[in-house]
Amino acid sequence: MDPTLAPDIVSGWIHLAALAFARVGTAVLLLPGFGETQIPPRIRIALGLVLTLSLLPILPLPAPPTQVTALALLLGAEAAIGIFIGTGARILVASLHLLGALVGMVSGLSNAFAPSQANTEGATALAALLTVAAIALIFATDLHHMMISAILNSYMILPPGRLPVGDMTDQIARLGAGAFQIATSMATPFLVIAVLLNLALGLANRIMPTMQVFFVAAPGLILAGLTVFVITLPAVLDHMMMVLSDWLLGLSR
Repeated sequence: MDPTLAPDIVSGWIHLAALAFARVGTAVLLLPGFGETQIPPRIRIALGLVLTLSLLPILPLPAPPTQVTALALLLGAEAAIGIFIGTGARILVASLHLLGALVGMVSGLSNAFAPSQANTEGATALAALLTVAAIALIFATDLHHMMISAILNSYMILPPGRLPVGDMTDQIARLGAGAFQIATSMATPFLVIAVLLNLALGLANRIMPTMQVFFVAAPGLILAGLTVFVITLPAVLDHMMMVLSDWLLGLSR
């Protein structure tokens, strides 16, 4: 090999690595489990870099353009696809955050705040518990392998240089609506129990006006909410993992 070609070869590999990192690294920074706020940014960037270099030999990447403007546009498009993949999965997991807020509101635990594992703002204790359990299940069920496969197979659906902004925006909007639907549907048992208990307590207050309804209602709502929460928790997490895996499989097809 001509030694004078070495700089061009190295430069080409660097451009390919940057092109791959724009999608893979950006997705890793946002995916649930990999991109949590509790993980230091340097660790997340290093993980994205290691994963990029591991997948680089099998990624169907085109030859990097020689013009700086074309290369910058291509890198921006790849980063946008990575943001789409990571944000889509993050939106689905965020439905547990909303579910915890709903459950805390109807069970009288909305004031019990705890550090959130998936968001920068605070969350109710139940929302934090649901999020931590979901992240643990992602790794316990090897769902993180499916995330890596989804990133790899996304090159077949969205090859480099192709950026369907309209379809991606529509998909994100559908995921947001789906997250609200998932949260409200899974919170239905809590809402029903809260309505029934409040109706019963309202009837009791009409019969016994001197009864301190608040002091009677608060422990009852908390006890009923926690009981239903413990009973439904396995089904809620299982449904969440199924929804997330179905979406990731959709990226792989």
